[in-house]
Amino acid sequence: MKNTHILFIVLLLFTFSGCKDTEDTQVNPDINDSIPVEVQFSVDQHNILKNDVPFQVRGVVYVPGYPGYMPWDTEVNTDLPLKLKNSITFDLYNIKEMGANTVRFWGAPQYCYEVVKSMEDFYFLQTIWIQVDAPDFQDEGFKIGTKIYIRQVIDRIYDVFPNNDPPIVAFLVGNELSEASINATDAAHPEINHYAGNYIVTDSTLTATEAFLAEMADYVKTYEFDNYGNTSLVSYSNDIRTAYILDVPFLDFRSHNAYSYAVPYYLPNTPLGSTTGTIFQGWIEELKAMYPEKPLLITETGLSVSPNATHEGPPNYGYGGNTEAEQAEGILQNLNDIDLAPQPLAGVCIHEYLDAWWKFSLEDSYSQDPDDIEEWFGIVKLIEDGDWYTTTNRPIYDELKNIWSLQR
Repeated sequence: MKNTHILFIVLLLFTFSGCKDTEDTQVNPDINDSIPVEVQFSVDQHNILKNDVPFQVRGVVYVPGYPGYMPWDTEVNTDLPLKLKNSITFDLYNIKEMGANTVRFWGAPQYCYEVVKSMEDFYFLQTIWIQVDAPDFQDEGFKIGTKIYIRQVIDRIYDVFPNNDPPIVAFLVGNELSEASINATDAAHPEINHYAGNYIVTDSTLTATEAFLAEMADYVKTYEFDNYGNTSLVSYSNDIRTAYILDVPFLDFRSHNAYSYAVPYYLPNTPLGSTTGTIFQGWIEELKAMYPEKPLLITETGLSVSPNATHEGPPNYGYGGNTEAEQAEGILQNLNDIDLAPQPLAGVCIHEYLDAWWKFSLEDSYSQDPDDIEEWFGIVKLIEDGDWYTTTNRPIYDELKNIWSLQR
């Protein structure tokens, strides 16, 4: 849109003025003037492709979990207060202004898609949230409930795009399913070793959990095509704890959440990286070597600046306890490790845009607990301002902007 930069300046003025009068004035893009996004995403051996050209994901995880608003409630709310809508608008434009070309959503209300629709050359990954600790992923009732949720998410997206042209890179069906639930499901159903659907047909080497993910991914593709004529890419976000007990070769590309502090804790014998010498790069190389035939996307990496955790510093920076300067240094090191890996990766998503005060209940969401490491991963921090909140960029925001602006 021609008015993108004008809108961003308006949003900056709105934010720096302290977000006053948000009850009366909505900073809202004109979605009726948006330009239809006509792109097709596919893959080759190493890349996600946009219209057959490599598309390097420069992404940020975004959950609009402002204090007093829990994501699972906000997601289904079609009557958000103006102050929250204004903040969401600013956040998404601020993410793009940083140089990101992709936002990773989960728990996103419909308004998030309305804002994305107003933006040019900006895309999203959509997480389908699956209960990670379900006792049995193959339970029929659980699968029915998961499919209902899949339909709700897909319909919510397409309600905003009547031309059936959402700028979606892929659906991520599930995120970090628990090891205990994976093992319990697999033990309970040794007879389930394959899946055959409309779009996904596997061999007979699957576990029951893998077959569940194949079924859900196939359902995403089937429902989307039957109702909207599209078949988006589908992946699953795995992590280091389950990397060797869960595999998804039947999906369009591999996705992993990868954190530098987790590698020495869970897999301390990982060989060091071949070019930078870090154990994080060594893990990235190991992941890519596991999946040489398909793209590998890092769907999360980041560092927490929680003040009360043990301070470790470089090279792995620890789970919490980092200074804001160390957060910036560590994330830039992670990006360098990814960029200099011998085999190319499909990109990365930084976890995450906002500090997640909401992680430990609604009551807890009104304050940021210095002991809760998960509440401090933001590349921006929330600042209380009267009866609402503004945001302030941490140093990593400008560092990412400096790097990503050169890659546009």
